[in-house]
Amino acid sequence: MNKKMIFILGVTCLLSTFIVTEAFAFRIVTKEMMEAETVTKTDLIRNVDNFIVLFDTSGSSNELVPGKSVTRIAATKNLLKERNAWLPDLGYQAGLYEYTNNETLAGTFKEVYPMQPYDRDRFAAAIDQLPEKGQGPTMLQAGLHGLRKVVANLSGKTAVVMFTDGSFSMVRGPKKPLQIAQEIVEDKDVCFYLISSATDDVNRQLLEAVGKVNACSRVVPLATFLDNPNYLGGALFTVKTTSYDRLVPTTQVVGAVAENTLFDFNSSDIRPEFKSNLDQIGSYLQSNPDAYAVAAGFADSVGEEEYNLALSEHRAQSVKGYLMDTHGISPDRIVTLWFGELNPVADNATASGRALNRRVEVAVGTGNAM
Repeated sequence: MNKKMIFILGVTCLLSTFIVTEAFAFRIVTKEMMEAETVTKTDLIRNVDNFIVLFDTSGSSNELVPGKSVTRIAATKNLLKERNAWLPDLGYQAGLYEYTNNETLAGTFKEVYPMQPYDRDRFAAAIDQLPEKGQGPTMLQAGLHGLRKVVANLSGKTAVVMFTDGSFSMVRGPKKPLQIAQEIVEDKDVCFYLISSATDDVNRQLLEAVGKVNACSRVVPLATFLDNPNYLGGALFTVKTTSYDRLVPTTQVVGAVAENTLFDFNSSDIRPEFKSNLDQIGSYLQSNPDAYAVAAGFADSVGEEEYNLALSEHRAQSVKGYLMDTHGISPDRIVTLWFGELNPVADNATASGRALNRRVEVAVGTGNAM
């Protein structure tokens, strides 16, 4: 596991447990603290039963990633290799498919690693089989049409990671991409994670629409995702640490953790008493231009699970909006995650416990932690 992923997992652990062991508002974390931490129990909680990667092999994937000297297809292939190298095997069913367009109605949808139990080495060998260069036009319908056939035979919850530029056919087929995506989520418990390389407004708007077919789906620009893979945090699993030794403070700062921001029932409005804490985070980010924040939203268990997942997203976005509007922090420096009712820090059977679970947890990482 590389240093970057160790730090990401460390931040996740801090998000989920620090507040229950220490009373504080805003605390600086040093490199030595991270190294000296002795975790006594860490659980990796699987969030989905299946994951599917849809890999775009069309000609447009040969274009460069904006701001980088690497093609889209090379960047995504390398990214898959890196993510696969550290992904824990929690008993997933997994699949890897490539798609593009051809003369048929459905386009090309090729099995590279057909749905089966996840095996890191075999999945890595499948990634190596992906082409180095794309060819042919793109048709988003091809990917979604093939996906529908795959998920039809699955049970449980499925995360679909789809690399796409949003291009689609206006004339082929009786159904458009958005309609296919809507039908998929109506029939199956599927979350779309669309890694977008769209360059025009029509394609961006289509992907945004697909990313809103349910509360757990989302769109992340490819260039942003390559810089900060935290944007898929929680897609497949979460990290829960129940106890660890006290950290030893030093002067080499690698990040910070903050007191949880709590919310009223069924609300995403920031309460006045928590703004001073967020102001400390904002000031820290202003003073440390290489730092970024991870804001994770949660909800209590009252109400429908889907509604609470969306509510936890709104809470995370409220914290992000406050840091942007009040302190001028760039949106690319604030990663928002949302988990709904997952990972409660208190008993949802009591009013006081539910009040603690309606929260946004914030941790800050810096460049020297990588």
